[in-house]
Amino acid sequence: MGGACYEEAEAFCMLTSLIHFIYISSLVCWIGSIVFFSFFAAPAIFKVLDREKAGEVVGVIFPRYYLIGYVCAVLTLVTLLVGAQAPIGMKLVFLLVMMAGLFPAGLIVSPKARDLKARIKSTASSEERNSLELQFKTLHSLAVKLNGVVLLAGLGLLWLSAAGLQL
Repeated sequence: MGGACYEEAEAFCMLTSLIHFIYISSLVCWIGSIVFFSFFAAPAIFKVLDREKAGEVVGVIFPRYYLIGYVCAVLTLVTLLVGAQAPIGMKLVFLLVMMAGLFPAGLIVSPKARDLKARIKSTASSEERNSLELQFKTLHSLAVKLNGVVLLAGLGLLWLSAAGLQL
């Protein structure tokens, strides 16, 4: 009977390790995608290509960029809630801030910006084009700010998560 209990404890330990692994992997993948895209990929794309082509390339990347965020957000949330052994207060706050920046940016701001870009290309009036470009710049600024909030909150969550790690 003692062997069966040990096997159950070992299975529980393995499951807990898997949950923690998924949590850390998801969080790091999410933060890493933000860092890579924001500080490496996007600047390189805009340096090599003319502004219009660069915008097209980034426009193709954005749905995938946000999809990575959505998947990682859900995995991070589920594993945090399921695998937490201690109170998760501030960790949950940081994660909810991340999600509050990600989902509006990807589901509202990005599609509106994409629509504005299409309207800018199809308009003949320079007055209307200027108005649309101003609206686009405002949305782009909002997207950058939301992305920054997600990154900072993610780093805060990673810091809190790393505090209990043993190497």
